[in-house]
Amino acid sequence: MTVQEGGCLCGAVRIRIEGEPIFAGACYCRACQRVAGGAAAYAIAYPKEAVTVTKGETRTVTVKADSGSDVYREFCPDCGVHLISHNSGNPNFRAIKVGVLDDPSEFKSQGSIWTASAQPWHRVDSDLPAWDGNPDPRPTAS
Repeated sequence: MTVQEGGCLCGAVRIRIEGEPIFAGACYCRACQRVAGGAAAYAIAYPKEAVTVTKGETRTVTVKADSGSDVYREFCPDCGVHLISHNSGNPNFRAIKVGVLDDPSEFKSQGSIWTASAQPWHRVDSDLPAWDGNPDPRPTAS
């Protein structure tokens, strides 16, 4: 089992992740661009039960996503760093922002989502899968 730890800029909030990632990649939706200061947001999705806040408490801001789901963004109430995201459309996972991990060097993107919202100056990795919006989790007929 993989174990990762991380936290916010000021150290008031710490998280621990115990489990294997579901997906790792970049999101180019406008909300993530705003949260990331203009760039894509790089995140790793884990099962909900894999993520624990071990120190402090987060403040949650709820916004409506382009998909129609409610998105819950968990921030440090002191320094404002965004640590965790989850949404009502898929409540069984938690997306951890790569930059909050103590060791983000292990991040390996598996693709990009919401590329239809990418800015002309963004560089979407053309060697990896990309989706205009959210990937469709339903199996395709063969």
